[in-house]
Amino acid sequence: MFEVDFKTYNHYFPTNPHPFISEPFIELNKEKTQRIVCLIEKIQKPVLGLIAGLDNGILKSPFSAPFGGFHFRKEIMYISEIDNFISSLKEYIISQGIKGIEITLPPDIYHPTFNAKTVNSLIRNGFQFKIPDITGWINLQQFKKAFAQKNSREYYRQAIRNKLVFSQVFEQKEQQEIYDLIYQNRAQFGRPIFMTLQDILDTSNLWPADFFKVTTDDGNILASAIFYRNHPEIIYAVFWGDKEIARPLRAMDFLAFNLWSYYKDLGFKYIDVGISTEEGIPNEGLIRFKETHESNSSLRYKFFWRCDINH
Repeated sequence: MFEVDFKTYNHYFPTNPHPFISEPFIELNKEKTQRIVCLIEKIQKPVLGLIAGLDNGILKSPFSAPFGGFHFRKEIMYISEIDNFISSLKEYIISQGIKGIEITLPPDIYHPTFNAKTVNSLIRNGFQFKIPDITGWINLQQFKKAFAQKNSREYYRQAIRNKLVFSQVFEQKEQQEIYDLIYQNRAQFGRPIFMTLQDILDTSNLWPADFFKVTTDDGNILASAIFYRNHPEIIYAVFWGDKEIARPLRAMDFLAFNLWSYYKDLGFKYIDVGISTEEGIPNEGLIRFKETHESNSSLRYKFFWRCDINH
């Protein structure tokens, strides 16, 4: 295994399994790591690659994103090819005096077949995993413009009776208001937020960032959301939240219904609504809210390997 520049790497891997390991996104965030490392195998036609940040002797994928993982030429490949890459990766780490590696794989909706084989291979090759995060995703192909849960349908009807209004916003002043609401919501529940509004706006130069709000009929904002359109089939939920006064008015139920409908009408297949855990510890209320509003729960794996422990 050896390091290459982006030009060589992109020659072998011209497409990205998901946007958080694309060169433009990596370049945008490169100041958040000490060094970018692009790795491929020493074979004529590499089938797997890895881009990681090197910080304090640890390779990290991602180093500034929800998840990272591998590039691959095709999802249907022999598991022995994955085994060979991971074995070469460990040899590279040892030879370079690197302490170890941390990898967070994407949710299964991005590439379920490759994920299954990779999880199996990493475990067999001595990688350890932290408590997996519980992540949620909406199958828009199955969403029939009505919530399956009876209570959720009633809450949406209550929101209609409360004359709530859903809208997308484009002016930066309103986008700031949307961000501030989410920031305060997360602070209230002790959930960290790692991006500023400027970070989001900078990222929107790579792909569209959509800002939404739910208001009363006289314009008072109750709930908001920021979503990325960064994949041809999958929408990514960056942040969403509400004010405490919004809950009896059912603003989040109204927001979810309108978001699912909006992106279904645009032809997207899934919405990645993100994790409902902090360091693996479940947020039971958040999981229940997502699941009663059409979300499926699955696991997002975080692996690590250390030379001093495993070698």
